[in-house]
Amino acid sequence: MANRFSRYKPETERAVRKVEVVEDKTLKKMKDAWKSCGYVYSDKYYPEMLETVKKLEYSAKDVEKFSIALAEFRGERASAHEFGIVLGFVHKAGFFLSALMNNCKDSEFVVHTNHLAKPIIYLGYRNTKNIIVNGNVGDYLGEYMEGGTITVEGTAGDRVGCSMEGGTIIVKGNAGDEVGYAMEGGTITVKGNAGDDVGERMNGGEIHLNGGYNGRAGFKHGKIFHKGKLIENM
Repeated sequence: MANRFSRYKPETERAVRKVEVVEDKTLKKMKDAWKSCGYVYSDKYYPEMLETVKKLEYSAKDVEKFSIALAEFRGERASAHEFGIVLGFVHKAGFFLSALMNNCKDSEFVVHTNHLAKPIIYLGYRNTKNIIVNGNVGDYLGEYMEGGTITVEGTAGDRVGCSMEGGTIIVKGNAGDEVGYAMEGGTITVKGNAGDDVGERMNGGEIHLNGGYNGRAGFKHGKIFHKGKLIENM
């Protein structure tokens, strides 16, 4: 997946619904942890965030509150570039929320995204929990997902379940291109329409499409269903 950031297209900001959350000591500490994390993308980016949140004590309810409070940081921009792309709020938010959930002792989470102007990227990175997303998400939902479930009430971007190893992803709206890119296991269900090249480099698992799609890509192994009918089985 070299030069993955070259895939990003300019995004149109949409009207933001103002949502407020009362700040408490735990939420303040979570915000401080967010501020202490940088923006430079590297192999150490997520592990460093995970080490940061391990110092906190919080619950699934606190994570839900933080997902709402994220709106105050949405104008942040990175000072560094990777592949010529400015890595900003949407990338950091996905990794940080993923670290919070994977580290938490609780197993059931609700994340809100409807109040954000742009969809969060990398949400559910290396996921092991059960997550409901109230709103839309961006690219790389559930990348390297290990288990658990992610249910998106809205739409998702490109490469849903990229390199996922296990678990279940359900997108109730539409999904972008390359659903199941390089997935090794698990199950992806898209109840709306999917984009181009479904199953690109797929090497295991199942993809269930309930709406339209714009073609299947070459893959090594796995199963693809369309409206309950098996259309690919390698």
